[in-house]
Amino acid sequence: MVQNVKLVIFSIGLQAAIGIMIAIMAARKTNGRTENKYASIASALLGVIGFLAFVFYLGRPASIFNAISQFSHSWLSRALVFSLLFIGLAIIHAVVQYVNPSVKRFGWAASAVGVIDVVFMANVYMSTSRPGWQSISPLIDFATATAILGLALFLAIQFSGIGIKTKKLYSLIALAGAIILGAETFLNYSGLGGQTPGLLLEVHLLLLLAGAALLLFASLKPAKEQAGSGKAGMAYLGALALSGGIMVSRYLFYAVPMTAKGL
Repeated sequence: MVQNVKLVIFSIGLQAAIGIMIAIMAARKTNGRTENKYASIASALLGVIGFLAFVFYLGRPASIFNAISQFSHSWLSRALVFSLLFIGLAIIHAVVQYVNPSVKRFGWAASAVGVIDVVFMANVYMSTSRPGWQSISPLIDFATATAILGLALFLAIQFSGIGIKTKKLYSLIALAGAIILGAETFLNYSGLGGQTPGLLLEVHLLLLLAGAALLLFASLKPAKEQAGSGKAGMAYLGALALSGGIMVSRYLFYAVPMTAKGL
């Protein structure tokens, strides 16, 4: 169980970091913002936390070098290399935000690397012989989780400075992602016997729907918003619920064999 939790932290941390970075850069187009310091720090920090979780998962820190050295024939090695590359770019981007916020190239580079990294992470599992993983399900899971986490956490962190149109757009995309992920998870695990998987599935669906609803409701209110107010608090709760739902889903992904092919 502990090892599965480490994998959950690794994948969720990296994908949240990548999603936040993409949300930051997209917001520059839709919202006209040039400063997203707190979100940039969160992206870099979550990336570091996620990667450290994988280092501890390996048991010995020195093992990470062996894992990285097989880039030419290992999807895991490719995912780790691109994770490190993303983290480096995310850290540079966060530092640059305090020097010259108008510089965008590191953020765009990190976003591109991050998208490739998510595909590599999914291929680690799609290339195995485990039933249920030999399909597009891992890619759907990782891609939707990246989008949901990135958008929800970005909205929660930068809520007071985001335009109402961006809030609505991001919350609607997060809602669509939650529906897709919920349906995909339900199809994969609803046929399992036993009380524990069924209970976790119910908790997962409840958290996803509640989180998406809170985020959407917060975005539909007037645009003017002060940090710490009720509307911002609603966004925080929505992001927290969505994050919890995805963590439950990811634990099921690692700990429980799938019985269906998903979407």
